[in-house]
Amino acid sequence: ISTNATQTVSLSQPATTSTGEISVGSPGKSGSIFKPKVFVVNMFSYEETLWIANLDLSVNITVPMLSPLYPHVHSNENFTVMSFTTGEGEINAASSITALLMSPLFDFSETYFLVSGIAGGSPNLTTIGSVTFPKFAVQVGLAYEIDSREIPANWPYGYVNFGTNMTNEAPDTIYGSEIFELNENLRNRAMWLASNVTLNNGTAGNVAFRNRYNHSLAAFESPKIVACDTATSDVYWSGSILAKAGEDFFGTISNGPATYCSTQQEDNATLEAIMRAAKFGIADYDRVVVQRGISDFDRAPPGLNATEFFFDVSQGGSKAAVANLYSVGLTFIEDVLENWETLYEVNHFQPENYIGDYFQSLGGKKNFRK
Repeated sequence: ISTNATQTVSLSQPATTSTGEISVGSPGKSGSIFKPKVFVVNMFSYEETLWIANLDLSVNITVPMLSPLYPHVHSNENFTVMSFTTGEGEINAASSITALLMSPLFDFSETYFLVSGIAGGSPNLTTIGSVTFPKFAVQVGLAYEIDSREIPANWPYGYVNFGTNMTNEAPDTIYGSEIFELNENLRNRAMWLASNVTLNNGTAGNVAFRNRYNHSLAAFESPKIVACDTATSDVYWSGSILAKAGEDFFGTISNGPATYCSTQQEDNATLEAIMRAAKFGIADYDRVVVQRGISDFDRAPPGLNATEFFFDVSQGGSKAAVANLYSVGLTFIEDVLENWETLYEVNHFQPENYIGDYFQSLGGKKNFRK
């Protein structure tokens, strides 16, 4: 296989044996061609740029059924580190991850996945440029929505959990993708590795905008590495009322411990696909880390309403967020490569917490609300 910078490797057609049978190998088995140690998952083009350029991911592997906008897996020349981009939103993420995991070209049974993308953030716990590492991913879009202009006066918002008729009651109907729990030991390792990284503080404009928030909030401070959890929804939202709905659902669905702090459109879909693959040994859910860099806030500072804040203010934090995602995530990738034989080939960061979905699909006993 040529590894020139412009080379694209197209392996979309399975081999045919002399008996006429189609031989495509088996995911997680010897029939596969590539067995990466680390795989970076991005969601749109701006997030992928630094990884591809700085890690010299110059080999493009064409994989059927990836996003039409992002049809390639990008690899370094020895195929130890790879990345790809799913496309934005839950449907794109689930479809692309599933296509990747089911491709006979790859053995992901020992691969570490680093899901890395920008996100909105709660000013209570994050600021522009912060990098957050969730233990929980919560799909807040699964709810009934009542027109907020027509709700009872004592309701704080117009969202009602499935199977209930009041706000913030435990849902009686569960789809299964509402909440995922990740390997806390591996998450903590990634955070520890990043603890000495000097984070990009953003532009003077970023700092000035952060200073519009109350000085007691994290928004007012410089960016930090934060252990807190992430909300998935295809809907962009803005304002304290909608943030309150998200915060309440976090507490309700997790039975307490999940802490709302970042907002994005893909993570529950990505984790659902990886978890399903893990049930069959195609991937290892123990080896997944999610990092989200804060590019903007989910609610306005004093003096702005939600509409003005969303449409009229440019927070401009994506550059700092992407830079920090790369510098922070790089420490994890380098650690995996440098300590593969001693720490990572056999995962020395096995979870001590429950991992998986609401349905306990991977075994173990969840602590989520019954």
